[in-house]
Amino acid sequence: MAIKKLGFVAVITASLLVLAGCASGPNNGVDQSKVDKAAQELLPAEYLDNGIDVASDIPYEPFEYIDEDGVLTGVDIELINLIGEKLGTKIRVNDAVFDTIIASLESGTNDIIISSMSDTVERQAKVDFVDYNIGGSQMIVAKGNPENITNPMSLCGKTVIVQNGTIQIDLIGTMSESCKVSGKKEITLTQLPDAPSMQNALRAGQGDAVMMDSFVAQGAAAKAGDGEYFDVVNDPDAPNGYDAGFVGIAILKKDTELRDAIQAALQSLIDDGQYAALMAKWNMSANAVVSASINGTKE
Repeated sequence: MAIKKLGFVAVITASLLVLAGCASGPNNGVDQSKVDKAAQELLPAEYLDNGIDVASDIPYEPFEYIDEDGVLTGVDIELINLIGEKLGTKIRVNDAVFDTIIASLESGTNDIIISSMSDTVERQAKVDFVDYNIGGSQMIVAKGNPENITNPMSLCGKTVIVQNGTIQIDLIGTMSESCKVSGKKEITLTQLPDAPSMQNALRAGQGDAVMMDSFVAQGAAAKAGDGEYFDVVNDPDAPNGYDAGFVGIAILKKDTELRDAIQAALQSLIDDGQYAALMAKWNMSANAVVSASINGTKE
């Protein structure tokens, strides 16, 4: 009897161990083999169970775009999926219009933003940023640069196209003020909803230049019309682009636990080398961050 009782206890103990093992990880259908446990422990249960909805303005190559095989890709897309692996939760990327992208968080449609969004003090009033890149702005012009645009002052009296809701609006405003102070004609600003419409407008002669993120400008010049449509204006006084600064993943200020989990996951990717490999893959190593800071822009 004693032996039988001991066997019964052993079976019960083994069963409890199995149950404990099953309870140790979330049952959300996501592979948990690449999880950073410390980061995952920071993630609120609702996001671990239900996943994270990510707002992104698509297309904005090379950050987020649909490739020739119909697959959503880009450095932002690959990065947020790696963060999802570190947290062990599902990532759903949803197309969003850039000038209403923060509103999509406020309405509850999305939880975070990854969309080559500059970390600015003004935006920090509504969201916190986990910074993952350093970016600036550059211009593209028609092939051959017929208007001889070489720097901000050569924009005076000309029309510049920018995207709605972007930092380039304020950038051109500052440049236009410099024109005015110098006694030259101000810059005319045209705002359009997305990168394709800006490029089309430039080709149609509806503006003299497009101001956009540096990597987007370089990609457009290299690929559009097999490189025959546009040139990039390389200003030697702004080798990293105009107003270069932090680019971040945006999270509503009230969602501090989600923010901290995202930061910890990104830092884990930096520490294990996956972040550096991703930046190298997209030729952005020179624009990489050394740590996952929060709200790195201070003024």
